[in-house]
Amino acid sequence: MRYFAAVLAGLAALARGQQSTGESSFDWDQLPPSTALSYRPCYDGYECARLTVPMDWQNETDPRIVVLAVIRLPAVVPASDPTFGGSVLTNPGGPGGSGVDSLRGRSGHSLRETLDKPGERHYEIVSFDPRGVGNSWPRANCLPHNDLARDAFSYEERGIGILDGSQPSAVPRMLGLYKAFLQKCEAENEARTPSAEIMGYMSTPSVARDMVQIIDKIDEHLKAEGVDADKEGNEDEILELRKRGHHKHDVPRLQYVGYSYGTVLGNYFASLFPERVGRLILDGVVDAEDYSSGPGWVTSTVDADNITSHFYTGCHAAGTSACPLARDDDKSGAEIQARVEDFIAALADNPIPIMTPGGGFSALTAADVRIAAAISNYGPGQTFQSLATSLADLLSGNTTSFVQLLDGMGAFPHLRDACTIDEDIKVALMQLTINEASLATRCSDGEDVTDKDVKWWSDFVAGQAETSKTFGSFWSKIRLPCAAFKFPRSWSFNGPFTTPRHERTKHGLPVKGKPAAPLLFLSARLDPVTPLRSARKMAAQHPGAAVVVQESMGHCALGSAKSKCTAGIAREYMHTGKVPSQETVCDSDFDPWKKDAKTEASSFVIDTPRFLF
Repeated sequence: MRYFAAVLAGLAALARGQQSTGESSFDWDQLPPSTALSYRPCYDGYECARLTVPMDWQNETDPRIVVLAVIRLPAVVPASDPTFGGSVLTNPGGPGGSGVDSLRGRSGHSLRETLDKPGERHYEIVSFDPRGVGNSWPRANCLPHNDLARDAFSYEERGIGILDGSQPSAVPRMLGLYKAFLQKCEAENEARTPSAEIMGYMSTPSVARDMVQIIDKIDEHLKAEGVDADKEGNEDEILELRKRGHHKHDVPRLQYVGYSYGTVLGNYFASLFPERVGRLILDGVVDAEDYSSGPGWVTSTVDADNITSHFYTGCHAAGTSACPLARDDDKSGAEIQARVEDFIAALADNPIPIMTPGGGFSALTAADVRIAAAISNYGPGQTFQSLATSLADLLSGNTTSFVQLLDGMGAFPHLRDACTIDEDIKVALMQLTINEASLATRCSDGEDVTDKDVKWWSDFVAGQAETSKTFGSFWSKIRLPCAAFKFPRSWSFNGPFTTPRHERTKHGLPVKGKPAAPLLFLSARLDPVTPLRSARKMAAQHPGAAVVVQESMGHCALGSAKSKCTAGIAREYMHTGKVPSQETVCDSDFDPWKKDAKTEASSFVIDTPRFLF
């Protein structure tokens, strides 16, 4: 009874306690949780529903529930229209990214426009906040009603400094800080606080099983809206619907686009439930074996420093009119980079005093510059010019624009905003230094590292710094909290990450128990955290899968630049299930130094870690 009292209290407070990336005009509390999808209008042109699923999929006797926030962007045609192609589910990454917030941005419309074949096939785009995230309930939170403590943690973490081996005490101090925080989480869990209990049930297999439930409920809802593949009608149209699983002779199948961590989710789904695969596009591919086994996350940043080098060579080529960081007498990008590196080195002994936009004060450090550069590598088309301008100002003694850049990345907690009512967290989800939703998923999915000593962790941090000078100082923090993550692992899976070869009957229908189509993997040529080699490695484990390489830099192909070639392949695949017969290279309009680079950049919203992840 205590749990269900907490359920009612939590559901009532949910709308007041969201981690949102923007102003919300929709009260989620007005939607009653249901075992069916009951959509109601929300935001502007979207429809929302709240779907209940078990908290523990592995224990049928456990009465606890999770309430998933589901959002859809309707197709441009009604579901009964012959050109309606069904639902495409999407995940923006993370782990811990909000599908609701992502879809509300331009990315939902962009994906629909990319996949639609006007007059032939039109899709509705659906996303959801995974269990423990954002608008779903319970939201993972170890500091209920105490955002001031969260911000204080951020400042204490900031004070420890950079994790690059230059400060021997940094790693043990950071481990101690994370252990203290996880002890707070354990105490909340022992007190049966739902927002802490959920942290033991946030592994990716559980989220993948939630997706099975979602597509089953979508199938029920679409049939109620008029999509019935067993009714009389045009044979070609009915056959196409049957290929997608909307008929009594097969199970509903997933049509999906996943970015970054969303490729992990898609890979887990395909490997655990191959009979549910309809179409899967995985963009910005994580090596699922590195993610789930061994030290973890050690191959992610192998290409990151190449992008940093391109920043400087591109700046030199663009000249002073496009890149104020350059000088007329520079002979190469290497000269510009050396100038910035000398400045960064000087910050180690002489941090710059600054006033922060939140009304406080701090010291600008080498870590600030490196992390700003790292985060800018996620979307060079949108960020390189701003970074160059801010760095040029900084090197000339003006800190204003660089501090504003850092603040936009979530570098400085705004303590005056930390006095909240109920659970009204003001800080955007991926700006939380201690992001319970993210760490619960990645620690549950990864190998148990709670028995590792300080020497092991120091070597791990040093290895990350060796892999990438740009990313290493903060990328290791992805795994450090797992040193103290002692929640039970309700459902673990570490492979094999593979699927049977897809097959069809002589009538063109999917064979039961096997995918309806091969998987399609997309990658930018240079991606800071999901390198091309990961896409090739993962595709090789799924028979018939194909890799498309887009000539661009940044995180994910669709997110880094616009490409008619990439979009065309994705569109044709979603329509027919066919992938290129061999690895295909696509050109793009990528040019981060052109005049209108920011306004012309890709409008897909890919989840990007903020300061310090």
